[in-house]
Amino acid sequence: MFYRPEIDGLRAVAVLSVIVSHAGLGWIPGGFAGVDAFFVISGFLITSIISRDLRLGRFTFTGFYARRALRILPALFCMSTTVSILAWLTLSPSQIQDLSGSVFFSVLSLSNLYFIDFVDYFAPSSEYIMLLHTWSLGVEEQFYLLFPLIAFVSYRFFGKPGFWAVVLGLAIGSFAISEWGWRNEPQGNYFFSPSRFWEILIGAVAALWCERRPNKGNDPIAVLGLLALFLTFFTYDESMLFPSYYALVPTIGTALVLMFGRSATITSQLLQYGPLRFIGLISFSAYLWHQPVFVFARLNGYATASPLVAAVLITIILFLSTLSWHFIEQPFRADRRYTISWRAPILWISGISLISLSLTGYFSNLPLLRFNEADQRLVSITRLDARDYQRSIDDGYLRQPFSTQGLKPKVAIIGDSYSRDFMNILNERGLLEELDASVWQIANVCAPFFLGDETEASLRHIWDRIECAEYDRYKSSEMLAAIADADVILLASAWQSWHPPYITETINKLKDNSQSPILLVGPKSFGAVSTRRLLSISSPQRPKFRSDPNEKLIIANNLIKQNEGITFLDILGTFCEPDGGCPQVTASGHLISEDGRHLTQPGAIAIGDVLSENYNLRALFRLTKR
Repeated sequence: MFYRPEIDGLRAVAVLSVIVSHAGLGWIPGGFAGVDAFFVISGFLITSIISRDLRLGRFTFTGFYARRALRILPALFCMSTTVSILAWLTLSPSQIQDLSGSVFFSVLSLSNLYFIDFVDYFAPSSEYIMLLHTWSLGVEEQFYLLFPLIAFVSYRFFGKPGFWAVVLGLAIGSFAISEWGWRNEPQGNYFFSPSRFWEILIGAVAALWCERRPNKGNDPIAVLGLLALFLTFFTYDESMLFPSYYALVPTIGTALVLMFGRSATITSQLLQYGPLRFIGLISFSAYLWHQPVFVFARLNGYATASPLVAAVLITIILFLSTLSWHFIEQPFRADRRYTISWRAPILWISGISLISLSLTGYFSNLPLLRFNEADQRLVSITRLDARDYQRSIDDGYLRQPFSTQGLKPKVAIIGDSYSRDFMNILNERGLLEELDASVWQIANVCAPFFLGDETEASLRHIWDRIECAEYDRYKSSEMLAAIADADVILLASAWQSWHPPYITETINKLKDNSQSPILLVGPKSFGAVSTRRLLSISSPQRPKFRSDPNEKLIIANNLIKQNEGITFLDILGTFCEPDGGCPQVTASGHLISEDGRHLTQPGAIAIGDVLSENYNLRALFRLTKR
């Protein structure tokens, strides 16, 4: 294919927008759309190559996949190996486990599917997920796996018109999937390959169009496309759901530049500016390195949103990318012997080594060995341990009718993941097995309140959201029956500062439907938990460490506890300081919460001990009479 230097300039625009956006500077809030521009560019180039080779009768699957492997894998393996080694030397076992999962699936070109389940409320912020950016590589690689076969069959049996029709049909179908996805499964839709393929296929359409009109530029249209891309960078933000029809602006804009920004157009000349072209040449390595550099900086306390810090880090990213491009990308791509090359064994050995290292980091206790005994107690609980402990407690209780005919106290437990925390507290004290529990989950973001019609209307914008439709929200006959039949009603949620009036109305509505006592569990927060910071404190002093004051939570706690006719279980008042600062480490040296919100097993035991000193839990759950 004839080399078009302006495409390197367009790559530079895309990668710089992503890097500046991920630094957190806030200058271009929609810079994440640079990834969508990359998808279009990839589709354009890949389709151009495949179509040319099919037309000339020299297309081979071996040659295509070998070129893709030599283009992507060496730089990816180099970055992943370097980051893994640094992680094993500096990060906690929990962070190593998370990184190892990312590395494993990125090597298999499946990281986008891994992150569909990874990114939940237990996951760290995206700013701290080392290889989160490899999701886009997974989408591209899955496209590269399928598209050549589709192109070959359609071209072979239906010719060029058939190829056109298939590409257009697939693009429309994929766009329809994404439109359904963001309305029904927004998180999964973001990472799901079929929801993203239409963006790559827009590039494919542009490539097939250019084949019929070679070397014809049109500056007004090309400028319009470039302006559309820049408009996205400056007017979009992360509140917009992607991919959706919003993504049409950057993708079609990029396609217009590819289609009409050719020849001697002003757009082409601008994009051929030397430094811009060079950044385009190293753009793949720059994309690979930017997220790990930012994450390591944040973990070490650097504010990447500071212009000075961001400038230094971006310089480091471009330096590492230049080295990767010169010493890794170029040597592998220059080899035309592909699979019989001596480079192929290097890729196989590197891939197998990375998989072995990632499996070791994910499943073994080896990352603990560099810590002494006291530090091991602090870092031994991983994110996955905490998540699994918290999530599994309500298995068998969800939406279950009471079943013991009075042999055990009937307890209706209503709330979000914080209600599961309280179930773990009861379980660690041996009380849960003595209760006939019926659990009714309502996510905190879905306004978990029992309200009258007039008040409901004020929250309709929340309750109408798709992710909230699965919860009963005091509407089903089964939930109302459980409330009416319960001996005790327990409410627990991640209460916020705007909740108190709605909590009061919820309590009143519950009293209208049941004569049972109501236990209201107060809010809790353990602040930002940093094992790195805690490790810098001597082990005897760690239980004395307190999180930063949380005045907002204290105010909410004081307002909620004013409700009359209930029993308020005050975690902040009994376990934390008057200013809201809470311990993060138990007396035995274990983390109370891995994420600052949900309880680990040692945390559930510790809070259960304190609550038992301040409340007669057996009496509150009507266990003393039985």
